[in-house]
Amino acid sequence: MGDAKGIAEMTYELPTAKGPARDVATQGGYLIGFSVQALVALLRALLRRRLSLSETVTQVLFIGRVSTGPSLLLMIPIGVFIAVSVGELAGRIGAGGYSGAVVAFIVVGQAAALVCALMMAGVAGSAICTDLGSRKIREEVDALEVMGIDVVERLVAPRLVAAVVVSLALCSMVTFGGVLACYLYHIYVQHLPAGTFMATFSQYGRTSDFVMALVKAAVFGLTSTLVATFKGLHTKGGPRGVADSVNEAVVIAFALVFVVNAALSALYTVIVPAVGSY
Repeated sequence: MGDAKGIAEMTYELPTAKGPARDVATQGGYLIGFSVQALVALLRALLRRRLSLSETVTQVLFIGRVSTGPSLLLMIPIGVFIAVSVGELAGRIGAGGYSGAVVAFIVVGQAAALVCALMMAGVAGSAICTDLGSRKIREEVDALEVMGIDVVERLVAPRLVAAVVVSLALCSMVTFGGVLACYLYHIYVQHLPAGTFMATFSQYGRTSDFVMALVKAAVFGLTSTLVATFKGLHTKGGPRGVADSVNEAVVIAFALVFVVNAALSALYTVIVPAVGSY
């Protein structure tokens, strides 16, 4: 009984580090350890059919409700900005028909997944961190541990599944919204034929680009949720501690997302060669 209590305290209580470099190293190490523990708990829950379906559905609806509107509101202006910038430049050099190719490269390949990343880290991640942090300072998490309930399996695993599901759905929606915004600008503002847009879009846009965008969105959602749950479960210091945990979770998630995006993009360009002729 004493050993179990010691393990629980070691898992959820972070030591105080002296100095920013040492603090970053300590936080990073504990975050990696927590991520491994959470992924193993998720896999074990799926294999043993112990994943809480009601909690997973609740989290899917919650994350989707707080993220869908901001995602579309952010992606539509981005799509219009891309269409305006590309359309003006392409019109000057007489290549207005290639706007579909640029949309395929930028919107489908990069922008849609990054919008999902921003929403998962800034909106959904902050909401998850606030929820778990509030439970931590109210000692609800400690009560679950006293009752012998696996906190990671009960609270973290459903949120990881929900984040991946919502990320995939958001990526599909914002991709459609961005492409539609560029398409409408191409037709009704530039007054160019729809056939040229669709021809270049189908020539340079690939199914693998969209699949990679979905993979990126899922990885971004998973990364942001791991950071948010880690900071939420390690909250201390009352309401001010919850606010500090949310701020730290958003900053860390943003940094990790852009690092992961750069790595995945570089890997994709190596594995899948470019196609099409200019």
